[in-house]
Parts: sequence; C-alpha cells; structure tokens
Amino acid sequence: MNQMRKQIYIDPCRISIQNRIIPNDRQNYFLFMNFNFDSLCSFAKRWYRSVGCLSILALFTACGKESPLPHIKNKPLVLVSVAPYQFFVQKIAGDHLEVRSIVKLGADIHTYEPTPRQRDSLKEAQIWFRIGEPFEKKLLLLFQNQWIIVDLRNGVDLLSLCSGCCNGCDNQDRHMWLSPKIAQIQAREISKTLCNQFPLHRDAFEANLQALLFDLESLDQEIRLALHPIKNHTLLVSHPAFGYFCRDYSLEQLSVEFEGKDPCTKYLSALVNQAKLQRPAVAISLPQHNNKGIEIIADELQLPIKMIDPYSHDYFITMHTLTNWITSQP
Repeated sequence: MNQMRKQIYIDPCRISIQNRIIPNDRQNYFLFMNFNFDSLCSFAKRWYRSVGCLSILALFTACGKESPLPHIKNKPLVLVSVAPYQFFVQKIAGDHLEVRSIVKLGADIHTYEPTPRQRDSLKEAQIWFRIGEPFEKKLLLLFQNQWIIVDLRNGVDLLSLCSGCCNGCDNQDRHMWLSPKIAQIQAREISKTLCNQFPLHRDAFEANLQALLFDLESLDQEIRLALHPIKNHTLLVSHPAFGYFCRDYSLEQLSVEFEGKDPCTKYLSALVNQAKLQRPAVAISLPQHNNKGIEIIADELQLPIKMIDPYSHDYFITMHTLTNWITSQP
C-alpha cells in the first residue's frame, strides 16, 4: 500500500508544497524517484541557483549592517605618556575618544625612546597629556605646532627623587598619579582640555569627571584610614616611585636605586646598614627595573618582596594592592 505524504521543494524565490505518492518501501524509493540523467542535471541547476541567491542575499544583509571598526578609526586620537593617565583620560572621555599611551606596558619610561615608525603612528593625534619624561623632548620638537600639548605637572607641588643629587641629574619625581589628591587636580585639567577641544561632548565629560573625582576621593579616604595605624613606617623599594604616595600617607621610601643607577657594592653595604636601622616593613620591586639589589637586602633582612607595577593601566587595582600589601605585614 502506498500512502499520501507531503514533500517540500525549496525554490530560491518561493516555497511550494505538493502532494506526491511516496512508497513505504525504502528499497523502491530511488526507482520511484526515476532519477535519469536529465532529471539529475535539472536538480543540480536548481540547487546551484538556490545557493547563488542565498549567497547574494547574505551579502546584501551583511552590507546593511554597520561595522564598528571604521567608527573606531574615526574617533579623535588623544595621547598620554604613560598608562595610568590613559586610564584617567578614558574614564572622562568615555566612548567619544580613542586614548593611547605612548609608552607601552612593561617598558622603562626613563629610558624609553620611540622609534621613527612609532612616531609616524602618532601623527593623527589632536591632544597630548605629557608629564616631562626625557623621551618627550623629541616629540615636542616634532609635534609642538600640530598637537594641543598639556603638561600635567602644572599646578602640582613636585618632589625630588633624592636629596643632594649631582648637578645636571634628572631629579624630578614624575610619579604624580600615585597620589589620589594630585590625580584629582590632573583629572580636572584633563576634563577642561577635552571640553574646550570637543565642546559637543562637554556634558558627558563633566559628568564622567564628577564620577572619577568621587572615586578618587573615596580611594584617598580608604587608604588614609588603612595606613593611619602605621604612620612613619619605611618602604624598601627598588625604584623611588612612591614618593607622592608616602608623602600623602606619612610613610618613607628607602630606594635601592640611586640617581637612576643600580647600587654599587659600597652603596649596597651602606644601604643594608641603613635598612637595619629603619627596619622597613615591606620590600617592593618593580617589573621595569633591575631588582637584584632589593633581593639582596630583603634576603639580609628576611623581608618578603612584592612586585607592584605603578605604571599599570588598572589604577585602582594598583593602589589597593599597594595598600593591602603594606597593611598585611606585621
């Protein structure tokens, strides 16, 4: 017995349902289909047209969708010297601007020098927030008439890296962002510059600024409360990056590096004796610098070492990690 079934044939332009008699006996199925050479060719042609139509349809559908990549490229480019300021500028700018750090993560900012190819990639920038690092001098000569350049040291009470340094040494401490109070001053300057240059987004920039200022003030209060019981403690550090942090929270840093150089044997011996007197609670190494000296002293004093990257883009994580490391030590 044969029974009636519905079989669906798909055409590129329409779908029709036709009643066909199909035998229950699968062995006779291909006999029933009567696939001679002509019908097979006809089927292949229909399939080829179907695939072609679907491909064209998919192409037009894809073209109708908006790709995000060209939109990203069309955003105005803003430069900063180091990643922490990329974090601040991006927080204020939101999605309206592309923000890029000139010095990449892991590089030593004090010895960094951009290659000609890297300099060419920066030509399209409109604003640069600088902090006075040595590598910036060449960029100033190249782009001072092309970019809006803002020095974030303006309005900041700057520290020296060491007292009694040699004449002509680069003695300015530019790790300003490690003070949440200074970061608030600089955030206002960043917002002011962005509002002047891109007035259409002023409302968004100002709202984002207020949110960032609130977070920075909250961070400052949290750190101050956490570190209050250990005032005047000493931090042993491989590089003197924490001067502003120590000034804000009544701590002292004892740096193994001196005048930008690794310590000689004589200085290292004197530093061990000084560390024994000051009895630092923690030792902090930096991934961008030679940490051999701090490892020797920490081993001598039996101090645990924690590696912290002050140049990290994750500003709040860095600050909390630093605070927790200091307070966790007996």
